[in-house]
Amino acid sequence: MDTPALTSTLAVETRLETQAVLYPTLRQLVQLLPWNHQRVREHLQAEAKHNPFLQHRSPNHREALLEDILPSWYSPVAMEPSLQEHLRGQIAALDLPLKQQDAILYLMQWLSPSGYLEESPQIWAAGSGWNARELEAVVSHLQSLDPPGIGARSLQECLQLQLQDRPNSLAALLVQDYLADIAHCIGNSTEAQKHQQLLLEKLQLHTERVAVIESSLNLPTLKAAIQEIQTLEPRPGRNFNYQPVAIATPDLQAVNANGWQVSLTSQVSQEFCLDEEAIAMLAQSNHKMQETLLQQARNLLSALNQWQENLLKVGQFLVNRQQAFLTSKDSLDLVPTPQQLIAQSVGLSNATISRIVRDRYLLISGAKNQIVPLQSFCTSVGVGGRTPIQIQQLIIQLIQQEPPNQPYSDEQLAQLLKLQFGIAIARRTVVKYRKLAGIASSHARKLNKSKNR
Repeated sequence: MDTPALTSTLAVETRLETQAVLYPTLRQLVQLLPWNHQRVREHLQAEAKHNPFLQHRSPNHREALLEDILPSWYSPVAMEPSLQEHLRGQIAALDLPLKQQDAILYLMQWLSPSGYLEESPQIWAAGSGWNARELEAVVSHLQSLDPPGIGARSLQECLQLQLQDRPNSLAALLVQDYLADIAHCIGNSTEAQKHQQLLLEKLQLHTERVAVIESSLNLPTLKAAIQEIQTLEPRPGRNFNYQPVAIATPDLQAVNANGWQVSLTSQVSQEFCLDEEAIAMLAQSNHKMQETLLQQARNLLSALNQWQENLLKVGQFLVNRQQAFLTSKDSLDLVPTPQQLIAQSVGLSNATISRIVRDRYLLISGAKNQIVPLQSFCTSVGVGGRTPIQIQQLIIQLIQQEPPNQPYSDEQLAQLLKLQFGIAIARRTVVKYRKLAGIASSHARKLNKSKNR
């Protein structure tokens, strides 16, 4: 029989051995959890460069094939840098607060291959950490970068940006007020000459304004201004390799095959392994420092496997909960799923769940693929077992159906929510959700409808 002292000693030794193996792996796992698969791959690639026991087993077979079949003199033409790469260095050099620099970097995802800034500030801001006003405020900084004209919202603005150092030139006036006329004045055809004369007559009707710009307004000066405009670049992004900035990188994908199932979009763990040849050499040398590197490689691979297992475990649980929503895409079908419930159900801590769902995306495969934040599935429980967003949507739905002359009061909305949807809700709670949805009171709605008649 073991003595108490011996039992205590064995327990301490076991605990220390467990800490020596488990804790480094746990630290690695905590580091990996918030990262997407691209960031995790980059991290392991960097580790493999200085750890001889960690092997990256995804060689670039295409490069090897090229070396075999192409002559030694072959040298491929280097690709032009992407527009985004060209802009990043300039943004970093701007004398702006870091938050504004980040906002400009975020705006780059809305640049078209031609270099135009597409969509509206409201769309830019949707789902981001900025509001429309903050993003609109940094557009001028984006437009100050090279190439000239970058970030314009229209052809006219693009040309004006390129002429902003000559604001009082005839070319600037033509772009501002007569851009549509210029299109018919290009060339030396009879038709073009006719339109040039018509444009000249238009300009002569505004002699006071033109006099400030051009002392002698005639056909030669008009043609010279048009030629100046023709030298401008209507597509400032055309000389760059287009590489759009990804809005979201999904780590998980859901496929409907007799029920929605989750899988990883990238099996990073299959790309890395222990280098058996290096381990065999270590056995011969018995080098203590090398043994430490081997243990680090094992810890990292173990953390990588746990990272993938945890992602799949949480992703599959959420998809199982949201089968109806995945099929209908109607947010009213979302089942309330707080993070604490996920943690209890999959056997992980709340902190781990938070790291997994934050800034992580799910690709919903179908006729039209859709990428959604995983966190959108982690909805809190509101009144009547519905989510706060669902309560707002139901209130909006009721208000859309109300009689034009007799808008529903908050008390009536509370009664209708109970009768139609089985949601027992107090009037003051209706007021809270109505305001969150940006809906005016019944009195204000009635006045507004009266004005619009």
